[in-house]
Amino acid sequence: MKLSQTRNAEGIQIILNRGLTGIRTVLTVVISIIIMSSCESTHKMSRVEHVVLPTAVLSSPRALPQEIAVSLGWGGIYEDTLGVEEEEFRVVLSSPIPPYHILRMKKAKDIEATYILFWEKKAAIDIEYPQRNIRWFIQGECGDFYQTARFEYCIPEWFEEPEWLRVYELFDKSNIWTLEPADSLARDSLSRDDQWVINVEARVENYFRRYQHTSPDTYKESSTRSDLLQIVSQMRALRDATIQRNNFNVYRGYMKGPSGPEFILCDESEIWYFEGHLEDLVITSAYPVLIEEAAEQYFYVELRGKIRDQWYTEWVDQSHTRVIIPDEINEIQLVDGPRCPY
Repeated sequence: MKLSQTRNAEGIQIILNRGLTGIRTVLTVVISIIIMSSCESTHKMSRVEHVVLPTAVLSSPRALPQEIAVSLGWGGIYEDTLGVEEEEFRVVLSSPIPPYHILRMKKAKDIEATYILFWEKKAAIDIEYPQRNIRWFIQGECGDFYQTARFEYCIPEWFEEPEWLRVYELFDKSNIWTLEPADSLARDSLSRDDQWVINVEARVENYFRRYQHTSPDTYKESSTRSDLLQIVSQMRALRDATIQRNNFNVYRGYMKGPSGPEFILCDESEIWYFEGHLEDLVITSAYPVLIEEAAEQYFYVELRGKIRDQWYTEWVDQSHTRVIIPDEINEIQLVDGPRCPY
C-alpha cells in the first residue's frame, strides 16, 4: 500500500510539473503577443491601413514625379533608412492650372523642409499667350530653374521664411498620417469640373502609406473635409510667403464693364479676377482714351500687372483661376461682344 501511494504521489507531481510548464508556455506566448501588439500600436499610422516598408511602389500620375525626386537626390520615400522616431511626408497639390506644388518635410533631430513649384515641360514657347509659359509666368520668383525629361521645377525665394517646426506641427495636427483614403468616404456632387488633387506619401520609421483626395468640398459629410482644408490652407500659406514679383508679360483678354470683375483670356483657357478699374488704369498709364461708366460694354485690353493664384478656398464656388492686379495698359478697344478682335 505504501509503495502504491508513493507511485501515485510521484505521478501527481509529474502531472503538476507538466501542467505548470504548459501554463508558463501559454503565458509566455500571450505576453509576447501583447508586447508585440503594444509595440505595433505606438506609431502614428497604427489606426489606418499601412504597410511595412515595400521594396517598390507603383507610380501615380498625381504623386511626386520620381524624376524630380531623383534630380533632387531624394529618391523614393520608401528607399531611405529612417531611424527610430524619424518621420517624413511628401504632399503634392495639383490642379488643371500650373504650377503645381510639392512640400517635403522630414523630422529627425531637426526639421528638413523643401517647397517646390513644378509644371510639365512644353515643346515650344508660346509667344502669343505668355500664361502658358510657366517659367515666364513666375519669372523673378525663383532664382534658378531645373528640368527633367518631362518636367521643369524651381525652388521659390522666401519673402519671409516659415517657421518650419510650427508648419510641421500644423500638418501633424491635420492628421496627415491617418486621413482615411478617398475610396472609403462618401462623396458629394462636385462643385466644379476643374478639381484640385492632394496626393500624400507618408512614412514613420519603417511604415509607409500613400493616399489621394480630390477637392475637399467633395466630402462635405465627412470630418476628413476639415483636415484636407487645413492641409490646403497650409500649402497656400507657404505660397503666400514666397516672393511674387511683376513678371512684365503682356496679357490679352476681354471684360464686360470697366471693372469686370471677370477678365477672360483671349484663348479662353482661363477666367481671371480683375482687381482694378479701367478708368484708373488709363490715367496712370497716360493712355489717350476716355472711359465712361458702361456696365454692359465689352472692352478688349492688353495689360501688364501682378498675377497671383486664386486658391482653392477662394474659387471653389467661383470661375476665377487667378487674380490680376493691373498696373499698366498697352491697348484698349471697345468690342461688340464677348470676344477678342484678333
